[in-house]
Amino acid sequence: MDVNFEYYKIFYYVAKYNNFTRAARVLGNSQPNVTRAMNCLEQQLNTTLFIRTNRGVQLTQEGERLYNH
Repeated sequence: MDVNFEYYKIFYYVAKYNNFTRAARVLGNSQPNVTRAMNCLEQQLNTTLFIRTNRGVQLTQEGERLYNH
């Protein structure tokens, strides 16, 4: 498995702010790139990390476990 540690950094900020756009702003990145990175991380881990809503994101149980780790 090819692990991209940048994905974990992005995951941390998305989880911290519960928002892709705010995380992208803090990281100096674009929201589509952050979304793409989180989709790739979820595919690599074969799990869903976020519940996406129109008001932001919320961590799933698996996402909480990863964030706390």
